[in-house]
Amino acid sequence: MSKTKDLSISVHFDSHETDAVQLEVDLCGEPVLFGLWKFSLRRYGKPLRVVDYWTETCAYHKKGCEYLELDVPLSDNYRLQRFFLLDNTDRLLILGDTLLWDGDNNSNKINKRRLPEHHDHLTYESTLFYSPKLRPKTFADSTEIFFQPNKPKSPSIFRVFPLALPEWKKTDKTGMVTGELKIEDSTLVLRQQSSGISMFAPLFFDFDADRAGSQYTWRHLTVGENMNKVPEDRAVGYRVQIHKEQFLLYRSMTPLANRTVLGHNLINDFCFARFVPETGVETLVVVNSE
Repeated sequence: MSKTKDLSISVHFDSHETDAVQLEVDLCGEPVLFGLWKFSLRRYGKPLRVVDYWTETCAYHKKGCEYLELDVPLSDNYRLQRFFLLDNTDRLLILGDTLLWDGDNNSNKINKRRLPEHHDHLTYESTLFYSPKLRPKTFADSTEIFFQPNKPKSPSIFRVFPLALPEWKKTDKTGMVTGELKIEDSTLVLRQQSSGISMFAPLFFDFDADRAGSQYTWRHLTVGENMNKVPEDRAVGYRVQIHKEQFLLYRSMTPLANRTVLGHNLINDFCFARFVPETGVETLVVVNSE
């Protein structure tokens, strides 16, 4: 994938290996995230196994953004779509997994699946190694994590937000997804549980040092379709605000449908956009399975 003067990401996967998806994120020539990006999934406590090889399904470059999407089939007619999005202009990196159900007909076409009305219980975990030269800073009340150089009184060089989880740990459960973002054995660990049939698990990294001391927040948005609220296992939207900048992230987990998020009309599988005061929403990356 692409790089800026001091921020870059590389992704390696072997089409003959089932779990060898590696990444390296370099900041000023130094790796800050690296190694195998591992995941585990369970449905009603039963592991969802990888049953075939990773394939590249989408590669995108436009407006200073790089996007790569990989796909791997799982047992029980599920599949995992993994994406990597580097926004060079805003110095952002978004990594995410989407668990999708293919239906009962063994079809490999995700956009043809028919979702059942009952809900499954899904458990997801992913792990990423970070550099031993970094020191994570966690918070008692909120779920984000900051990373600082391993030196006394060093400022943060980047931070990560688990968008599918509430910003505040004591928030009452209002949706399908719960979980935690933790540090365990020098590893960044994201865990999510869902009562839905599908699940989206994104991590939003801010690498802009000039914004390190600025305020930030993120919110789970309501997605509408035909004047009805769309369940979280069918489509999700998030608003991220860092200082004066705001971003929109949307992911559909169903066949294409006409939906609205924050008044923005979408007929896409995936959308990442920036809010511009003068012109409104500026779309940076959009992906359609069809």
